[in-house]
Amino acid sequence: MDYLKVPLSRVGAIIGPKGETKKRIEELSGCEISIDSNEGIIEITSKNETDPLMNLQLISAAKAIGRGFNPEKAFQLLEMDYYLEIVDIRDYVGRSKKRLATIRGRLIGRSGKTREIIEEMTGCDLAIQGHTVSIISDLDGFEAAKVAISMVLAGSEHGSVYKYLESFRRRHK
Repeated sequence: MDYLKVPLSRVGAIIGPKGETKKRIEELSGCEISIDSNEGIIEITSKNETDPLMNLQLISAAKAIGRGFNPEKAFQLLEMDYYLEIVDIRDYVGRSKKRLATIRGRLIGRSGKTREIIEEMTGCDLAIQGHTVSIISDLDGFEAAKVAISMVLAGSEHGSVYKYLESFRRRHK
């Protein structure tokens, strides 16, 4: 049995309309989940003794939904080739709320352009919420997305980040 805490604002996304998302998660993973919607605590009970990795994949999928991904994107994590990484922006900017908002804005870009370019060039999905940036990707684009994000968070100019992503895309065509 495993436990996971998600923000209360995302509990509804994990349950889904009429419990559809929760049912789908249970069907795809072979696990049973119960959700305490007052505390945001999810209890995962494995019914699938043949695949112990499924519990970990389910935890990743639930974390991804909790970090702002829509359930369809998070379900990719139930496949073997997809990974979740959560980067804490505070590791780069400290505890200043003003600096956090500025850097988060740089990562999103004007009208979401920077985020969109990172997603397009690496084939990953990003969710930027609170003080974290979450990445769902297959192994090919995963490292490139992490490097591009850390470049932006460390203060690199957007042009440098785009050049890095262009070279990544040329190498992986």
